[in-house]
Formats: sequence, C-alpha cells, structure tokens
Amino acid sequence: MKRSTGGYELIQKKFGEVDGVVVRQDTQIGEVVAQAVGLPWEAQNKYAIHRLPADKKVKNDPDDAAGWSPTGAELKALEPFMRAQEESGFFTRIILQYLGCGYLRPLKMHFTVAGETGDAYVIERPYKCGGGLCCPLEMRLDGLSENGEAKRIGRIREDFSPYMSRCCSACCLATSYTDVERALPDGTYEKRYALRLNLACCGRVNNCCAPSCCRNDAVYDILDTEGAVVANLQVSFGFEKL
Repeated sequence: MKRSTGGYELIQKKFGEVDGVVVRQDTQIGEVVAQAVGLPWEAQNKYAIHRLPADKKVKNDPDDAAGWSPTGAELKALEPFMRAQEESGFFTRIILQYLGCGYLRPLKMHFTVAGETGDAYVIERPYKCGGGLCCPLEMRLDGLSENGEAKRIGRIREDFSPYMSRCCSACCLATSYTDVERALPDGTYEKRYALRLNLACCGRVNNCCAPSCCRNDAVYDILDTEGAVVANLQVSFGFEKL
C-alpha cells in the first residue's frame, strides 16, 4: 500500500474522463444475520467505486432496454478505483437503530484511492432530524490535497422549500428533493443540481417495488436549476442469476 500522492485534484481529473461511476455497497454478513433475528445492529457501511464500463449506459427509466441492468456477479467483477468507509460511533448506531432512525446517525465517510492510503475526500454528516421537522439533512464534502489540506467542495441538502409543498410531495407522492450545492469562496453555497427521488408510481417514471427482487432497477432524475432532467441516477438490486 502506498500513500495517495495526487490528492483530490487527480481524482477530479479521473472523474472528468468517465461517462459515469458505479457505487457498490459491500454486503456485511453480521448485519444481515442481526437484522434477520431482529437485533438492532447496523455495521459501518463500506462501498467500492468503479468506472461505468464503456459499453454500458445508465437507464433513462426502469424499463429502458438500452440501459444496463447489472447482476451481483457483474458488479463484483468490476475493478474499483476508489473505496469508501464509514466512520461512526458503535453505541450511536445501536441506539439510533433501536429507535428506528439509524439512517439519521452522524458519520464521516472516508474516500481513498484503491491501492493507496490517505483520504482523497471526506463526507461529514451531522445528526439532524430531517426536513419534515424543519431541520434538513445535510452532508458536506471536503477534498484533501496532496499535503493533506482540506478544501470544502460543496454539500447536498434536503430541499424542503416551500415547506407545505414539499411535505405534500413527500407524503402524497412519495417524492423528495435534494439540492447539490457548490461551495463558494465566501463560505456560502450555490445550487447546481437537484436530485428528485420518487419511490412509488408517481412522477416521470414508475419506481414502484424497485429496486428489489421483483424489479431490479429504480431510476431517479437529476435536474438542473431550471428543473430540466440532465442525468439519471440508477439504483440496482443486483440479483444473482441461477
């Protein structure tokens, strides 16, 4: 193993050379067993980040025949170029999982280049109750340069404005919005994109029962500041073919 020598600047260049990335969450057997027997246990999440294969494309909707619908074996066969590891408190995870809000736990996510040591990026998520309680969830992204100096790149933040409209959208249409914002030199943020997450049959695409063994892929829209769809985020179940 060697220490990362390029910092986030090199990774930014690599990201600019690919059409998409694939993020695969590692299966942790202990967590699966604990949840099966009803224990309030959740492990620290781990992810592998891969380049999207040149001959594959992200789906435009769940039934897009031209898009890639990967199996678990296909995802595992990809060569990762980055890895991500959650850092969070053991007892914090247990307590919040027992209370049914483990997804709200405060954490840091460390991103490293495969085969090297040292962080290229760090995401920090403070504990917040969520936009429905006027405390929007937020994650802040810092890039670490070659000398280890952190630089704020941006953040993603729940969009609950206007409040009543967003509450109706979440409760009646199972649709939520998250802003992707760039950090400015004066410490403020500028909105660049929005992620529209619809979990049911309402909206541009029908994501009902997806991703699951019943329906492999869910597709969410990435919008520009004018509300136009400019890209898609695909979440796949990654089933194993028998």
